[in-house]
Amino acid sequence: MSNNTDISINKRETWASRIGFIFAAASWSIGLGNIWRFPYITGQYGGAAFLLLYLAVTVIMGIPLMIVEYNLGRESQSSPVSGNIKLTKNKFWQLGGIFGFIGGIMIFSYYVMIIGWVLKYAISFLSGTFAGQSMESISLWFDSLYVNTGLTLIHEIVILVVLGFIVARGLVKGVEAVARIAMPAMVVLFAALAIYSIMLPGAAEGLKFYLKPDFSKLSFDAVIAAIGQVFLSIGVGQGASWVYGSYLKKDADIPYDITKVVLMDTGFALLAGLVIFPAAFAVGVQPDAGFGLLFKTMPSVFATMPGGSIIGILFFFGVLVAAVTSAIAFTECLSSSIMDTFKMDRVKDRVKATWITIGVTFVLSLFSVMACGPMADVKWFGMDMFTFFDTVSANIFLILSGLIMCLFVGWSIGIEKFKEQVNQGAAKIKVENWWSPLLKFVVPAIIIVNLIAANF
Repeated sequence: MSNNTDISINKRETWASRIGFIFAAASWSIGLGNIWRFPYITGQYGGAAFLLLYLAVTVIMGIPLMIVEYNLGRESQSSPVSGNIKLTKNKFWQLGGIFGFIGGIMIFSYYVMIIGWVLKYAISFLSGTFAGQSMESISLWFDSLYVNTGLTLIHEIVILVVLGFIVARGLVKGVEAVARIAMPAMVVLFAALAIYSIMLPGAAEGLKFYLKPDFSKLSFDAVIAAIGQVFLSIGVGQGASWVYGSYLKKDADIPYDITKVVLMDTGFALLAGLVIFPAAFAVGVQPDAGFGLLFKTMPSVFATMPGGSIIGILFFFGVLVAAVTSAIAFTECLSSSIMDTFKMDRVKDRVKATWITIGVTFVLSLFSVMACGPMADVKWFGMDMFTFFDTVSANIFLILSGLIMCLFVGWSIGIEKFKEQVNQGAAKIKVENWWSPLLKFVVPAIIIVNLIAANF
């Protein structure tokens, strides 16, 4: 990329290098969902049997949807809301970008709260807080953190300030520069932790639990879990992929690069499981679901194993890096949307747009933070505010965004024009004619099944 991409007000920023884009896109996809949710879901639904199912859904639905979203970003050269308006005057098709933006900002608003907890855990391991503690005491420790609004906000603010400084530096000097360091560092760190975990006495049972195929556990629920995990894990319909695509040059090889990004995301999720399950079984702890796995089970595992304090520091530092790199993409998505919507100067006004994003995110995060503490009894549609943001964003906005984008390409843009767009710069992998029934019928049907199963 020429040196004027971050200084010219007449041109939209572009990625400095192909590898920089791939690392940034992979860093965006790899987040907390890969580390705590994917491994547990895999173990719950049959280990390697579920992994095969997940890979099938990823190939059939995940990769096509990501290619669609990145291509829409490149074609529009804008963020989701303004970009969709540029691509079509049809109000219905424009909802794809709008739903993605709403879902993304809802997720980001509570995601920063969770990253704040991860930061607190990393600091606590560093200070030796968990050394020798029982699982019960660690569980109670998290319960007290969960309701401690002030402590949560302090650590969340630290995260938001870090995000603000990174994104305010620009696409190349901020977002891409961090990704080029963070992505390889995450892989090396978790690979080392996986090797350590696998070598622990008794780790074989954890590997068996995680990787031995148990096809008897495959069911319709497993299929729905795989579909939902694809949306949450690789980042479909959350707006950031669209924005990252808008920074691609016209000759970028979207099909090949995005396929690599999705496979990197899936590979990292598998790697995280190789850290978690052997270690848990080695000390006789059965992994739990959800937040319990990350904030209760794993600290208990590290607290009882030799050298566990150091392993705990490395693990939560790795989790923190993965979470922050995903949050960078959310921040870039929202600040870019502000600049595009209000036609701001992308050089002079980037800092302003970034800190507006940080401020808005902080205000919205208060709903979730307060829902864990003094406003736990406040219900929206029978859910506390944290659960409401989580459920509505994941089960409605993300799914509808992915569905509308897919239908827009299949039925409005048309496969021939889409092929012409996305194959520009494509070499090893190209969109072919068989994508027409895939985008018109197969993928929408899968999404609709997930939408109905998740909400009815």
